This record gives sequence, structure tokens and C-alpha cells, in this order.
Amino acid sequence: MKQAVCCLLCLLLITGMALAEELTMDQRVDKVFHDTRAVGGAFIVAKDGEIVYERYYGIQQKTKDIPVTEKTYFKCASVTKFVTGIGLLKMMDEGILAPDEDISTYLGYPAGNPRYPQKPITLRYLMSHTSGINEGASFNYKSSKLSDMIALSKKARANFTEKEPGTQYKYSNFGAGVTGAIIESVTGEDVSTFFRHYLFAPLGIDAAYTATQLEEPDYIAANYRSDGDLYQAPSYMLRQAYEAEANPDLHYRTTVGSLLIRPRDLARLGIAVCGDGTVDGIRVLSEEALAMQRQPQSPETTGITEKSPYNFFCIRQESVFTDRVVYGHQGTTEGIVCNLYFEPESQLVICVMTNGCRTTRDNGVMRITRRLAEIAEDEYLK
Repeated sequence: MKQAVCCLLCLLLITGMALAEELTMDQRVDKVFHDTRAVGGAFIVAKDGEIVYERYYGIQQKTKDIPVTEKTYFKCASVTKFVTGIGLLKMMDEGILAPDEDISTYLGYPAGNPRYPQKPITLRYLMSHTSGINEGASFNYKSSKLSDMIALSKKARANFTEKEPGTQYKYSNFGAGVTGAIIESVTGEDVSTFFRHYLFAPLGIDAAYTATQLEEPDYIAANYRSDGDLYQAPSYMLRQAYEAEANPDLHYRTTVGSLLIRPRDLARLGIAVCGDGTVDGIRVLSEEALAMQRQPQSPETTGITEKSPYNFFCIRQESVFTDRVVYGHQGTTEGIVCNLYFEPESQLVICVMTNGCRTTRDNGVMRITRRLAEIAEDEYLK
């Protein structure tokens, strides 16, 4: 009798393992979204310059039961910085900006850490999070003027760390926001309008740093907290006033985390920077700019005296795929998760976007992204 029961249990175990192995990629992906309590999400995989897999899950808004499709716009959270970084590198390619120029040149007034008035802050420092611009309380006041916070004449020490620029890595949303002010100062246009015609339009991408500029607002995903409660409805996002003109002194939050974009379009930007700088035959960046984006910032390479995991708003991760270094960025706000990672050697790109899920981290990477990356690795790298 005991032997029969044992045999039956073994048979059930083997059958269960066989069934698990027979799950399709769609089923595996859906299980990850389900297990992480995702309201809606998208998973895109590109290989060798082409999108080879895409899966859309759940709904973009609970109250209207609208399903997520390829048309759904998701908020990028901090992946906004990565996309902004592509635009900034393009501007460097074209000689509009320079990575090691004092940002005072672009802002039109002497700016810097009052503790080190002779040490300039540069775009390289801002984009590697080594500028010393502090994530201080003043960043939360939307009415505060940027010049009041970083101009040398104001001696606002609270807005800077005690470390000299270029000598300490410290992630700074405020510092990332300053790059938006620089873009507006140099171009004379607001960031969203400028990027729509400068970076997005040539690629046929409808994306914006404000919901009000999107062409099909009916497809904006609502945002939810990790417990499933509503965080931001599309109607709320569309009611937020956006000043479509340059105002560098007040537009220092735009490039922090507000970008809205469709998953396929974010993946296409990943394809461009993963490969030779082009996507669908259109050049986005030069190969020199791509090399800059991936070059580690360190004393040996660029003079930054403390190693930073970020290059030009682009992080290096060594644990997403087995024994491979990937590049990209991670974003999360409330329950929103967005990840774009690419691995140049295998030419593999993954894009993960959700409008709300459990935001558990696993060794610094969102668990939902890590599990989806494992699926992509199984299917396309093994």
C-alpha cells in the first residue's frame, strides 16, 4: 500500500513538472504579471534589432475595464531619465551641449556648490549622479526657483552635499531635473515640445513629458499603488496644467519621471542604443555617443573620483542575465514599474511596463522584471 502511494505521488510530481515545462511563453509571462498583482502591463523583447515578442496583460483603467494593448501609454517613472539621456547625448553629438562644460554656461548664471565655488558642475556629473546636488527638501517645492537653489550667489548649502562635485555617487532626482532646465535654457523651448520634434517625431513615436500633448489620450493608463488602490487617473493627468514654453527656473522636475510612452516605442529606443545607434534605418545616436553611454565613470576613465554605477543616465547591472552586463534604467513610483535593459553582445533588449503591481525588489532589481528577464533569457539566450 505504501509503495503504491509513493508511486502515485511520484507520478503526480512528474506530471506536474511536465505540465510546467509545457507552459507557453505567453502563459509564463502572464503568470508573472498575475503573481505580482499587476493591474496592467506589457513585456517586449527585441533581438538583433527586431521586436521578437510582445505581450500585453490586464487593464489600463479599472473603472472602465479598458484592456492594455499596444496603444497604451505607460508612465516611465525614472526611465524618463534614460530617455532624456538619449536626447542629451544626441545634443552632444550635434555640438549643442558638451559633457564637461560648466552648467553655468548653459543656465546663464554662476551655479555650483558654494563649498567648492571653483569646481564646476557638468552634465557628466549630473548624469552619473556625482554632481553633489542634494535631494533636499527644497526640491519638493514646485514654486521654488532653480536659480535660488543652485546659484553660487545664493550660498544655498543645504541643496548640496559636503562632497566636492565628481567625488561621491549619490542618486539625485533633483540633479536629473536640472538637465531639463539646461535643455530649455539652450533651446528656448519647453522640454516636452522640444523632445517631441527633436527625438520622437523622426522615429514616429508619440510620447510626451505631459499627458496633455499625447495624440490619443484615451489610451493613457491609470496608475495604481502596490496594493491596487488608484494613484492617478488619466483624467487627473490631463487636468494638470503644462506650460508649453521655456521656463528653466521652474521646469526642473520635468525630466525626473513624467514621460509617457508606449511599450513598443520604448523598446525601439532600446534597440537603437543596443545596436549601432539606429532603429528602422533611422540614426538616433552616433557610435561615439553609444560608447560614452556605456563607459564606466571612474577615476581611470573620466576623472570622477568615485565609481558610479551610472554613465549618462544609464546604469550597468550584472545580475539581470546570467554572467552578462546589461545597461539601461529602472523606474518605480508608487506601484508603477518600468524597466528597459539591453545587452549589446547578444543584442537582446527587454522592456517591462506596468501601471501598478507589487514593487518587491530582488538584489536591487524589481522582482517582476527579474522573473520576466529569466523568461527572456531562457527563450533567447540559451
